[in-house]
Amino acid sequence: MLSIEHLTKYYGSKVGVKDLSFKIKKGKILGVLGSNGSGKTTTFRVLLGLIEKDEGKITYEGQLLDFSDKCLFGYLPEEKSMLRDLKVKDQIAYLASLKKIKQVMIEEQMDYWLKYFHIERYRNAKVRSLSKGNMQLVQLVCALVHQPKILIFDEPLNGLDLENVGLFKRLCEKLKKEGRIILISSHQYNNIEDLVDDVVYLYRGDTCFKGNLKNLKKKYPQRILILDEDIIDEKDSGVISVEKLGHLYHVKLENEHVASQYVRKLMREKISCFSLEMVSLQMMIREALHERTR
Repeated sequence: MLSIEHLTKYYGSKVGVKDLSFKIKKGKILGVLGSNGSGKTTTFRVLLGLIEKDEGKITYEGQLLDFSDKCLFGYLPEEKSMLRDLKVKDQIAYLASLKKIKQVMIEEQMDYWLKYFHIERYRNAKVRSLSKGNMQLVQLVCALVHQPKILIFDEPLNGLDLENVGLFKRLCEKLKKEGRIILISSHQYNNIEDLVDDVVYLYRGDTCFKGNLKNLKKKYPQRILILDEDIIDEKDSGVISVEKLGHLYHVKLENEHVASQYVRKLMREKISCFSLEMVSLQMMIREALHERTR
């Protein structure tokens, strides 16, 4: 288990992150969420030993984290941080060598992950020649090649097309089964919602909300009815709002009882193309921000 207790970091008089606490068990994914300047990057840098905390305690498997194990963490940064004139194989090998990994293991793991991401044909290509998406996949290989127990993925979906987003999700499920601990930061809430077990949402260094995502959703009585016809008016009884997203209408209803009434109505009218969902992670964040900023 990775545990952070009352983590606080200041930059002069400015708050980086304040009194942050959470725990992550092996085989679980934590979404560390928030807008720019919320404290996500500060949290990651403290965990990685890149900056020192001002207050708090970080433990792994009950022991204080001392950063002596260079292979404990695997990090995918938000910004591209590779030497663009190196060949892909040399870039991966160079970063792995900084972890004091034996060459045999580097080659073995590099082969495995290049094949896993279907980019083995770029092994001898220069980093600068890669597309944005393939560059992101190479960075993932760099984060995984030393077999870390804890993975930090900062905006991992940047540059990935739909196919590779699916590949990344399958990767996360694989790593969970292997007992890895994963922290993910992303603004693509709809893509990570089905991945994360727990979330912590930060706002200007403070914790807005945190906990198990399923349990957090249960605190919201509202239900979202999604359909492709504009047949429910915002003024109808029990309707909070109607929002058109793409070609679909998202109808926010007061509670499950009201939702059941509308479902029965749709079925009576023989409208079968609809779905009923709990409040989304994005809506939870939107409401939390509204409470903070009003």
